[in-house]
Amino acid sequence: MNNLDRQREEKKIDTSSSSNLTSNYIFRLGFSADPDLRHRHLGTDLTEHSHSSEIIAEINSGKLLMVDSRRRNGLILIKRFHAEFAGPGAAVGGAFDVDSQQAIPVGDFCLVCPQSPQEIQKAFGIRRQWVRLTEQLTAKPTALERAQMILTQFEQYLDSETVAQIPDEALALLVGVFPQTIRAARHIDN
Repeated sequence: MNNLDRQREEKKIDTSSSSNLTSNYIFRLGFSADPDLRHRHLGTDLTEHSHSSEIIAEINSGKLLMVDSRRRNGLILIKRFHAEFAGPGAAVGGAFDVDSQQAIPVGDFCLVCPQSPQEIQKAFGIRRQWVRLTEQLTAKPTALERAQMILTQFEQYLDSETVAQIPDEALALLVGVFPQTIRAARHIDN
């Protein structure tokens, strides 16, 4: 292990043991998916979610971060009139997400700082791919089809238990439907 790697290891911050996310030495932010901290009413509203305020503070600070590409995780960014999903390897923050109002971590969530210009460029490309995938889902003609498609995509990528904990409102904002349409699609799938 060289000196730079050793310094990075020493400067890691894990939010489960520290609430101070404003350090200048952040190389990795780990937001655990602790079941005790999760949504009390599964799939209902956007008001309570573990670590959401810390994540949105980091994103709105203008720092460019990246969803950890080595985990099954992602981040739903709630904007004023829509939501965007950033999956593994996707860039978040910077100038693109300063208008985010809320951030909902999905899966075994972790943010990392890109370490090189090449890594930043790759992260932007991956974010663009996630936006395009969501755009393809919104091309379905009926609201119920769009709701079923987003649930199907997320269940293929994550486990169904994790998808059940994503608020209906967040999924609805991703594909332009009402939350009750997501609820109806969940009942059809069950």
